[in-house]
Amino acid sequence: MTVFMRKSAFRASASAFQLQQQQMEMGISPFLPDFPCFLFFNHHHFLTSTSTKKPSLPKNNDGFVSNNSNNVCVDDALASFYRMVRINPRPSAVEFGKFLGSFAKKKQYSTVVSLCNQMDLFRVTHNVYSLNILINCLCRLNHVDFSVSVLGKMFKLGIHPDAITFNALINGLCNEGKIKEAVELFNEMVKRGHEPNVISYNTIINGLFKSGNRNMADHVFKKMEQNGCKPNVVTYNTIIDNLCKNRLVNDAMEFLSEMLDRGIPPNVVTYNSIVHGFCNLGQLNEATRLFKEMVGRDVMPDTVSFTILVDGLCKEGMVSEARCVFETMTEKGVEPNIYTYNALMDGYCLQHQMNEAKKVFEIMVRKGCGPVVHSYNILINGYCQSRMMDEAKSLLAEMSEKELTPDTVTYSTLMQGLCQVGRPQEALNLFKEMCSTGLLPNLVTYSILLDGFWKHGHLDEALKLLQSMQEKKLEPDIVFYTILIEGMFIAGKLEVAKELFSKLFVDGIRPTVHTYSVMIKGLLKERLSDEAYRLFRKMEDDGFMPDSCSYNVIIQGFLQIRDSSTAVRLIDEMVGKGFSADSTTFQMLLDLESDDEIISRFMSGSSRGRKMK
Repeated sequence: MTVFMRKSAFRASASAFQLQQQQMEMGISPFLPDFPCFLFFNHHHFLTSTSTKKPSLPKNNDGFVSNNSNNVCVDDALASFYRMVRINPRPSAVEFGKFLGSFAKKKQYSTVVSLCNQMDLFRVTHNVYSLNILINCLCRLNHVDFSVSVLGKMFKLGIHPDAITFNALINGLCNEGKIKEAVELFNEMVKRGHEPNVISYNTIINGLFKSGNRNMADHVFKKMEQNGCKPNVVTYNTIIDNLCKNRLVNDAMEFLSEMLDRGIPPNVVTYNSIVHGFCNLGQLNEATRLFKEMVGRDVMPDTVSFTILVDGLCKEGMVSEARCVFETMTEKGVEPNIYTYNALMDGYCLQHQMNEAKKVFEIMVRKGCGPVVHSYNILINGYCQSRMMDEAKSLLAEMSEKELTPDTVTYSTLMQGLCQVGRPQEALNLFKEMCSTGLLPNLVTYSILLDGFWKHGHLDEALKLLQSMQEKKLEPDIVFYTILIEGMFIAGKLEVAKELFSKLFVDGIRPTVHTYSVMIKGLLKERLSDEAYRLFRKMEDDGFMPDSCSYNVIIQGFLQIRDSSTAVRLIDEMVGKGFSADSTTFQMLLDLESDDEIISRFMSGSSRGRKMK
């Protein structure tokens, strides 16, 4: 058998006709090949073990490592291996394969590679089983290129690869995002007479979906049965899960119907994917209906199922309903995990029900489900949003007592909370503490502090922070630019603010509606009402539809300069688009009603219930 890559079968040197013919065998449209040349070295030349763990020596039996050992270091494995090679006669290639397999099952991938190196050095015979294990381990270690060279070695030794060989390689290529190469290998597999099985198809379909090539994935799915391979529940789950992740839940439901029509019973994984998809779309009624359907079909929901529903309900503000689901879960004997507790706790935090959130936290601890850093971050954020800063800071101290290391999110959340309650100096102290622990502040951290300093008049500190950020060469995003523009208006630097706004377009950074609102507010503050109005109109021309905030900002600006006719015209426009005046706008209208004729006529002639909140 000719080595399938020796003549650069995956390179453009093959004729277009041959390449097309090769790919048309399975009906898969051709990709332009872009493979590197794989060299068929003995693998001990290019990889050695990276394991550094040294647990106790495992029990052995006549030189064989016991399957009861959970974690075996390279030295222990080699000692067992040396006993095997000294036995006369030597164990067969099958026994060596079992030996390697015992380590692979324990995810000791580097150990397997090291042992295979030794097998080469001691000229121990390989078989397809042992080399399949090596290929799988190399793929798990993200060395798929080397695993392909092992396939070349198989051909060189006259060992015939099987479906397991190709499946492992295709999966490894897909996991590394090399979908073109995976499809090429799939087609080569067919060309070599190795019939793809359902695992082969499932792997390539999943890879195509993940690479954004749904049309090709659908095509392969259709060709599957034409080539005599029936899809199974894993095939459908793969398609359904990928569709739901792409927010195509209605399409996923069609595949669910097809499964049922074909007598392929969906399992808990099937339902979890679709329920999660509906939750992500905010369609909780559909999610709940499907959840009940799952139970009705005698598919028992698992921890993941309940957690998805709890999280979805909480995100929609339906915390009471989420709590009912949580309690039903425990009644059914399904144990909540850290994600379930975190989801429910986050739901209470979003509703500012901090006592209930803390109770969930305490239940979690009492049940032996130790909180992680993310759990603390949720609770800290909840306290910050409820302006309970002392409680939030006490949790930071508690983390240290529990030997949990706070991350950048922990510190950034606390800093934002402190800035919001007018304590930017404490936020700065926390920033310094974070840096002293070795954590690197990110753009979000700098944005939070900068915003807090501008808004509370600490301009010198803000400029120092800006300089520090520039020294670290952090690339600003639109959020940071918007904060910077607002800060320049606060500092009275009108021209700098305008230059920064213009620079966005030069640098190809897309502004947001909020960026426009900041600019409009700043211009109005500087009494540049005509310029502000032109920018408001330009915003829509640029493809940015004004929102409720934008309208209220510009209306308030015109009310402040007592241009009541423009303000009233904009209010009518705002209401026509379905937006409402906020409390500040409404109060300003009330204040001006008594001494402004246009406003007085407007207020008396309009229905407040329709136009105002």
